[in-house]
Amino acid sequence: MRAAYHETQGGLDVLRVGELPDPVSGPHDVLIGVKATSMDRVDVYWREGSHGMKLRWPQHVGGRDIAGVVEAVGAQVTSVAPGDRVVASGERTHASMALAPAELTFPLPDGVSFEAGGATPTAGRSAHQALIEKAQIQPGETVLVMAAGSGVGSFGIQIARAMDCRVIATAGSANKRAQAMELGAELAVDHYNEDIVAAVREATDGKGVDVVLDHVGTPVFASAVRSLAPEGRFVTCGVTAGHMGELHLGQLFVKGITLMGVGRPDNQRIAAIMRGLLAMIAQGQVKPVIAATFALEEIADAHQLMESSDFFGKIVLVP
Repeated sequence: MRAAYHETQGGLDVLRVGELPDPVSGPHDVLIGVKATSMDRVDVYWREGSHGMKLRWPQHVGGRDIAGVVEAVGAQVTSVAPGDRVVASGERTHASMALAPAELTFPLPDGVSFEAGGATPTAGRSAHQALIEKAQIQPGETVLVMAAGSGVGSFGIQIARAMDCRVIATAGSANKRAQAMELGAELAVDHYNEDIVAAVREATDGKGVDVVLDHVGTPVFASAVRSLAPEGRFVTCGVTAGHMGELHLGQLFVKGITLMGVGRPDNQRIAAIMRGLLAMIAQGQVKPVIAATFALEEIADAHQLMESSDFFGKIVLVP
């Protein structure tokens, strides 16, 4: 198979594209010819060797999201068949072929492109789980989506709007704030130069928001908690900019605030979340936002764009 990989950790120069052995499937696996996959921030961490990432393979192939066509199935797989168009969560997906467990492989909804499918599983599932399963957002509530330009943020805005929630977003550039409002945010706040709490209070007549969706971490944690209304819920699905934050426990108990994380759900829960998300996509309530598309040979450009954070939505690779 053709794959993007690195054998050492470091700068963009460690990235390679070449032939690697085809993946070997087990009885419960699906072998997929990858038509589209996507970048996650963790792919940069693996390449850099940051955030405690240690290589586990002689050739590390990044990626977790797959959209493509089933090539073969394991002996115990009956849910999909060769030739099916699918979307899946797997590993080592920055390649022309990849494996996914059958229970995490789903029909790609009619009318949804491979590129949109390849942009969906990791970011979309994280946002859906955080808002629907954990925070249990309700119609009429106000949701604050941090870092709206990210994959999680772009899905989060749309999922909250599909549930008839009011959305306030944060983003670091005028272009991203405009795109957030095009997706349905009522207000977009500059999280670098504006007071998030003051903006939220003004927009909610002093009440605060019912839910905060965050994956940034340390830089916005204090503002996120202070932006919550009484009985508000904070849910995190990542700590891309830092994992330590201070918390005023008095405010926690006085306001009745709930803090939660999405955790590490098992495959059965992931499958349930994905089915809910794909139903929203099939119905046109949610549309994956693609910031840029790169060929596999352009993997260094994809990493460079991810490092820059100068994009809105998901970075897609087309093997």
